[in-house]
Amino acid sequence: MDKKTNILLVDDDELYLYLMERTIKEMTHNIEINSFTDGEQAVEFVSICTKEKKDLPKVIFLDINMPFLDGWGFLAEFRKLKSKIRQQINIYIVSSSVRESDIKKAAEYEELTDYLIKPIDRKKLAGIFTRAYNGE
Repeated sequence: MDKKTNILLVDDDELYLYLMERTIKEMTHNIEINSFTDGEQAVEFVSICTKEKKDLPKVIFLDINMPFLDGWGFLAEFRKLKSKIRQQINIYIVSSSVRESDIKKAAEYEELTDYLIKPIDRKKLAGIFTRAYNGE
């Protein structure tokens, strides 16, 4: 990764957000991290970036179960914005849920890159970043 880029963390677990941010910052200084505790805030962020033609996150790590607007709601709103987005955004569901119903539902969203079970280890994160930022 040559230029500084950004990612988006969306999870209502503030400890998880803190640990992810710390892990990512230890791995690289080329990533700006934006984090939100509910899907509604994240949709607003993506919407503002789209309207103001600011850099959108290249990677979004999205929890399913959150208050206000959950991960499924975020994806529904993201679909509405998708036609205005010109870049590839890699969206990963990151959940502690291993329920088959959640995994099947996630498969219905073409916008999703993958469904990951918490916690994500450093090796997996490194692979995600390599594919997203060097695979252009």
